[in-house]
Amino acid sequence: MSDITLSATWQGGFDGEGKITGKNLEAGIGIPTEYGGSGAGTDPKTLFTSSTQACFTLTLRAITAKQNIPVQTLAVDTQAKASGEEFAIHHTAKLVLSANATEDDRSAAEAAIARADKVCMIGNLAKKAGVTIDVTPEITVDATV
Repeated sequence: MSDITLSATWQGGFDGEGKITGKNLEAGIGIPTEYGGSGAGTDPKTLFTSSTQACFTLTLRAITAKQNIPVQTLAVDTQAKASGEEFAIHHTAKLVLSANATEDDRSAAEAAIARADKVCMIGNLAKKAGVTIDVTPEITVDATV
């Protein structure tokens, strides 16, 4: 288990702004305008959602690399919706495979996406807390030869 150390500072009143810093992290934070804050920086829901996205993306890339899946580019688009006590996150995993990719490579890429969703540690912690996370794969093969 790794140790994580963060520092948060805040300037001003309710409508002020803050900053979270840590190893390889610097993020401005602010209370959202809909709650009367400044809206400066990001808010906790966005930070939380970005943590699940980062974990899923890194996990997916590790799996595809280990399995030698010919990934040319990888992108993950994420949307989150919060309503009342419910929080739902949806990742769209967009993989472009190299032009010489086979149908087996495409199948392996789909399996890798499902596996990344299943083993992502942050996603699993979120799911244990009642957050719904689902993933849509979008796999294409580069048409240029």
